[in-house]
Amino acid sequence: MARLILKSPYLQCDRNHPVSGYLQYIGTRERVELLPDDRPPTRKQEQLVRKLVKDFPSSKELDEYLDYKDKSTKDNASAFITRALEEIWPQVQQSDGYMKYIATRPRAERLGDHGLFGDEDGVDLEKAMRELDHYTGNVWTHIISLKREDATRLGYDNARAWQNLLLANRNDIAAAMNIPPNHFRWYAAYHDEGDHPHVHMMAWSTVPGEAYLTREGIHKIKSQLTNQIFQQEMLHTYEQKSQSRDALVREARRAIRRLTHEMAQSIGEEMAPWQNAENTATAASV
Repeated sequence: MARLILKSPYLQCDRNHPVSGYLQYIGTRERVELLPDDRPPTRKQEQLVRKLVKDFPSSKELDEYLDYKDKSTKDNASAFITRALEEIWPQVQQSDGYMKYIATRPRAERLGDHGLFGDEDGVDLEKAMRELDHYTGNVWTHIISLKREDATRLGYDNARAWQNLLLANRNDIAAAMNIPPNHFRWYAAYHDEGDHPHVHMMAWSTVPGEAYLTREGIHKIKSQLTNQIFQQEMLHTYEQKSQSRDALVREARRAIRRLTHEMAQSIGEEMAPWQNAENTATAASV
């Protein structure tokens, strides 16, 4: 079943806890083309998977974890570990053990020197990092994911398609986060990861303390992006349903005309003897 997954955690930052490292990470992960590796996971991978699900039980809800449980391979283990670490970035920053693994199996698609995109045609990574180093509000880290087959079929298997999508919907995303369009700041990067390619989007208000995101807001963002991504597919489905409905209407009309004609014939045949008798009686009286 086609679906879009959206997760929207946020990072609390101040001068002592900047989040520029996360921005640098999502934008500079080298893209590496790897051959499928269906061999069993390594011992270290198995240990790290167990540690992750123990320390962060919510990571069991990730599709990558379900893939790993269904088929425990080196590829699936690596995909789960990488995705899980991305989702728990604040804790990762405070753990040397996790930080040592954070850059393995990188697969970001670069647009120039890095993979970041935003409102501008070109993103100045160092400038964006300096901005975040001095920011003191909350920064949301949206993670938007599709299954590989859906991304490929719908054309969302590249950074440019996601950039166009987010640009087209940036004001709606801002509204869902209760941010005026002129206060909305965001950067994103596309990660071409295994069976679940996804986008990391950092978003915040230039006015610290202004933004807030509720469950309803998350639902609005997800609904808006889902409608945009699956729009052509839905239009095709509606067209098929409309064609089927029109065909049923035409068939129903033909059936009604046929029944009406048959009923008229039947009534005419039943009335014929009475009409003949009436005509005979009329002729005899004359």
